[in-house]
Amino acid sequence: MTDKTIMYQKYTDLKSRCMNKFRWVTQAFSQPYEIQKNLFPEFVNTADRLAVEWEIALDEMDDSRLANIQRQMIKALDDYILSISGADNLKYWNDDALCHSQEWEKMRVQAKAILNVMGWDHSIPPESGVIYIGEL
Repeated sequence: MTDKTIMYQKYTDLKSRCMNKFRWVTQAFSQPYEIQKNLFPEFVNTADRLAVEWEIALDEMDDSRLANIQRQMIKALDDYILSISGADNLKYWNDDALCHSQEWEKMRVQAKAILNVMGWDHSIPPESGVIYIGEL
């Protein structure tokens, strides 16, 4: 293999990992409360963690090959998350909201629509795989 081939393979692998991370968080957002809670350790604020994982995955994703409708649907969910974020909206980022709020139900519907437009299944993603210091 040439250096150019190796570099291209590394770039392709990175893009694939980023898209897999984005698929994972979208699948996680689409799940009911009970499943979302089981994706993280008990002591983690699941609602907040999902939002953080979403932003990280979105920042890392290269959307240059996505269709306009895919980008629009992703942006719609991201804009909605941002609209209910911040100090004045803490009530949306706890277990009670995750379980009972219309805001979280709306985000689940939007995430399901993204899964559909991306051609991804609605399966339950595996646990996050993140190691938390509290687990040691």
